[in-house]
Amino acid sequence: MAKAEQWGNICNRVNTCALTGAAAFFAGIPGAEIINNGPLWCYFYALRYLERAKPDIGKFYHGTQPDNNSVIYGTEQFLLDELELRKKNSAASIMLIENSCSVSLIGDDIAGIARKAKMPCPVVCFDSGGLLGKFCRGYSLVGVKCLQELIPSKKVPKRARRVNILGMSIGYLNDDNDLAEVKRILVLAGYEIGVCLGDGATVEEIMNLSAAEFNLVMHEELGLDIAKFLEEEYAMPYVSNGVPYGLEGTLNWLKALPGYILQQEISNEVERYRNKLFAATNEMRLVWGELWYDNIIVSGPSTMAFSLAEALRREWVDTGKLTVMLQDVPAEKKISTEIDEILLPAENMKEVEAALMGFDNGLLMGSSSETVVLQRNKHAKNVQISNISYPIADELLITSEPFMGFRGAAHMLQRLWNGSIAMKVNR
Repeated sequence: MAKAEQWGNICNRVNTCALTGAAAFFAGIPGAEIINNGPLWCYFYALRYLERAKPDIGKFYHGTQPDNNSVIYGTEQFLLDELELRKKNSAASIMLIENSCSVSLIGDDIAGIARKAKMPCPVVCFDSGGLLGKFCRGYSLVGVKCLQELIPSKKVPKRARRVNILGMSIGYLNDDNDLAEVKRILVLAGYEIGVCLGDGATVEEIMNLSAAEFNLVMHEELGLDIAKFLEEEYAMPYVSNGVPYGLEGTLNWLKALPGYILQQEISNEVERYRNKLFAATNEMRLVWGELWYDNIIVSGPSTMAFSLAEALRREWVDTGKLTVMLQDVPAEKKISTEIDEILLPAENMKEVEAALMGFDNGLLMGSSSETVVLQRNKHAKNVQISNISYPIADELLITSEPFMGFRGAAHMLQRLWNGSIAMKVNR
């Protein structure tokens, strides 16, 4: 029964299955083609999730749609037909063939089928689906498989202060803007950007990733296992210290990087934002009072939710109780003096639902999944909503403003104040 409940959590809450996570990794490689070897339900489920961030993904994400006889005779012919179609109609740089969880039970040798098709590009084969785990599990496993298939060169000379970025994905809300900000502040700090694995790096760039001095893990649930693999196979050190939210949080994040030297450009930017934010928020305090919430819930992928919650209490707002809901189970237990309660939906869904159903007069930073629960229990009118993760159906985010970094600190504080003012005006 417990496993059945976990399966329900995977499909119905914020997180999605490993099949979607694996597809998201390859969707971040320019020129990649993805074949979903499974029923249309799985194909469209993953497609709908990913096209929120990449509207044209249908052009290179394909499905085999095996029929009921495949349970007995296998999916080989369906897969061969699709591979032949790809050979004729595309020039893929790399290809992912992913079995859905139901097709995985058939036991087809998809790697052998791919070899039989004699594809002109590298092919990564992956048995995925919800039974394997969640989005982050699929992403990290297929990331390692991709590196095992491509076998990056170990003879590339190391370049001082060159850094690879691991653990960013189009499957996370506002990823493109956050990645752009992370790159910007790293360059300001004197680093050279290497490979952004699974989020923009080409096959050719991945082949030369060992030129970096170190790997920087952003979202641990996505990139930590990949970083450990690269450390073991390529002797590449890695750093993992959360994601940068808030002015001081971003500055501390930079200081933890190997070889960090404070640059004048960084000092100037931090000082400029400090003055700007103080002046703007001080004016609002005089009119509307302090930015105070009786209760706050932050719900999202573990690294994001944890880092954001710390920035909330340290820099942005005052609150009574701060609860964090981690949509994946971290490899190592997370603790923080800033966080009062940590809930894990994968381990105790009833506890999470009780927290949401009883939530009132506070701030919810999460997704539309949590908002729906509040609306069902008629609490949403007393709660300020600020979306930070997918799925999102009640807010339009189309500008280039990040959540992370120095620019993100101003953007997030602006969202919090504007939401608070709107709540007070509408009372």
